[in-house]
Amino acid sequence: MKHRVTLNWLFAISYSLLAVSCAYTNHFLEEEEIVFESTEEVSLIQVANVNTCTAYNVWTYINILTGEYEVVEDDSEWIYAGDGSIRAAYEGDEPTIDWHIAVHRYEFKTNGASVIDAGTTDITAVTELPTGTYTADEIATYETEVEADDGITLYMDMAGMMSGNIGYAHYPQINRTLCGLIQKTATGSMPPYTYSADGEVYALRWDDGTWGAVKVTATLHTEKSTTGYLSFYFKYVYAQ
Repeated sequence: MKHRVTLNWLFAISYSLLAVSCAYTNHFLEEEEIVFESTEEVSLIQVANVNTCTAYNVWTYINILTGEYEVVEDDSEWIYAGDGSIRAAYEGDEPTIDWHIAVHRYEFKTNGASVIDAGTTDITAVTELPTGTYTADEIATYETEVEADDGITLYMDMAGMMSGNIGYAHYPQINRTLCGLIQKTATGSMPPYTYSADGEVYALRWDDGTWGAVKVTATLHTEKSTTGYLSFYFKYVYAQ
């Protein structure tokens, strides 16, 4: 199953910046006007209310340059926690768009990037790549993650939840640093966690010299206040 969302159907405001400065107001979140200098090598956009969290068995692939996104079923191997059974991987659909990051509910992976926390909440302040240690994607093996205090496990099949037989991605690709975009807080009851925007900007760099920045601005639908939706700022800088 694939579901492609083009710019004509996004709940988004996209700004492709020319060699002049722009004034920009976030009407979704009612923030104050953001004014910044730009060049033709830079693109900054806002994408609102992407439904990344209501389905368990899919990834949402996002192009941070255009805001276009596409939903694709996860075709990797799954393991069931209750009985240890395996759903074998299969050859499913691949995303048809050029993508930079992908989201499974509240977990993230990249298309060949490495990531660092930029140390700011202001995406317009990230005018060059931050220095420090960048983190590449990794394979988060289910058995290892479920034993770790800060382990990241990806729910894929909740049909057996009442019997304790939840299906998880067995060997999912994730970017552990980029997963920090979302703050997960234990509740001690049901639901077991609440999710909120970390507020920090995260920078991504690729080997070809391009780089970008990402910030999650909301984990609720900005008009309906319902769960299951993420809103973003994206910044993309072409290689010089």
